[in-house]
Amino acid sequence: MTGDFENDWEEDRELVERFENSLKSNLDLYFEEEELEDIIRYYFDKQKFVKALKAAEHALFKFPYSIEIKLLKANCLIFNDELDEGLDILEEINNLSPNNEDIVLAYANAMMMADRTKEAVEMLADFLPLAEDKAEVHYLLGNLFRSENKTDQAIYHYKECVKIRINHEDALFQLAMITEEDGSFNEILQFYQEFIDQDPYSAGAWYNLGVVYNRLGRYEDAIKAYDYALIIDESFASAYFNLGNAYMNTQQYDQALEAYQNTINCEGANAENCCYLGAAYEKLDQIDMAFKYFKKSAKLDPEYDDAWFGLGMCMLKKSKYFEAIHYFKKAIKLTEENPNYWVGLADAEYQLGNLQASAEAYEEAINLEPGIVETYINLSIIYFDQNRFEETIDVIKEGIEELPEEAELYYRMVVYLLKTGKYKEAFTYLENALTLNFDKHIILYELMPEIKQQKAIFKIIAQFKEDSNAS
Repeated sequence: MTGDFENDWEEDRELVERFENSLKSNLDLYFEEEELEDIIRYYFDKQKFVKALKAAEHALFKFPYSIEIKLLKANCLIFNDELDEGLDILEEINNLSPNNEDIVLAYANAMMMADRTKEAVEMLADFLPLAEDKAEVHYLLGNLFRSENKTDQAIYHYKECVKIRINHEDALFQLAMITEEDGSFNEILQFYQEFIDQDPYSAGAWYNLGVVYNRLGRYEDAIKAYDYALIIDESFASAYFNLGNAYMNTQQYDQALEAYQNTINCEGANAENCCYLGAAYEKLDQIDMAFKYFKKSAKLDPEYDDAWFGLGMCMLKKSKYFEAIHYFKKAIKLTEENPNYWVGLADAEYQLGNLQASAEAYEEAINLEPGIVETYINLSIIYFDQNRFEETIDVIKEGIEELPEEAELYYRMVVYLLKTGKYKEAFTYLENALTLNFDKHIILYELMPEIKQQKAIFKIIAQFKEDSNAS
């Protein structure tokens, strides 16, 4: 299976390269209609929507009456924020080819994006008796009602979808999200338990139960449910994959490794499962094996950013900082919005002594996701090393605003304030820190050993110790 997957991907890439070369060279090479459809889908799957649209327009010039290419063009327009033009095409081809399921579903999706929910619901309700894939129609109806905050109707249609197709991943995810939002845990668990009661040998029902437990953070229960699913169906790739995730969440990395390997055995290697296998190896400090699978993931899909990040982490752990920076920057180029990528880059830059570059990367991480305690601490250290004392204090204050329960931030603030001569303010932060977590006051001695000689500080700590012992 792995070989087939790699060959299909390679064939698509070669087809796209031939298409791009023909455009660059102004050669009017012949492509069959299905080949042009595959090229458009390739760009679309890679989220290269501008290229997909250009390919669709080229394809329509060659095959102006193709309903399938017009449908692809409509989807490309919608994802290029040209919703009205996309809707016009969908309306046209829906009239030309009524009750075409692909067109109806795409048209309903576009209507939802255009806030024409009522029309979309009416169209799908009329189409439902004719639909071959009734599960997908129910799923889309669920999305439409969910967009209108009509939760009961949404749940009904998601459940109907799951009843028809028990492993519908998107419907399961939406049910889990609703469960999380409104706390209807018992209702959803009971829904899946009813499947099991009707058919105890339904691998899908046990799998779904595991999905809900996983969303609830009940990982041990999720593991048991996935195990039951796999006893019934030992080739259930998604159950192996989710089992691996549950083991990772419970820090059982050896078992996670085995589960991810079984996933690959069942469905063949792809960018995602190779990347997760690499992550399990990394957690076990088997860095060479981790690097191997991250590399394979990136080869299978060069735009899978998590793989490049994993390669960066491997190089960081091997103290190969230049290489780490290279990989982190590749991940960031693909996805700038992931704060973890910026933190990795910041760590590598810091190890090379590039304090300014490191500070800028930490700043970007904080902008993207305030509330990661390490980013505030590490950035404060860099600022302090650069004698940027006001900025040092400001970043810790910002951290305290986001994480008022983190005692370490208060203790670090005490040290920074003492070193800049702001004693009165330091005493206030010290009292807050001791109240939050007295035991962590040893951080003061680690950061500033001479603090033991400061009688005022020592007196406050001793007083808190006496009060805590008395209570």
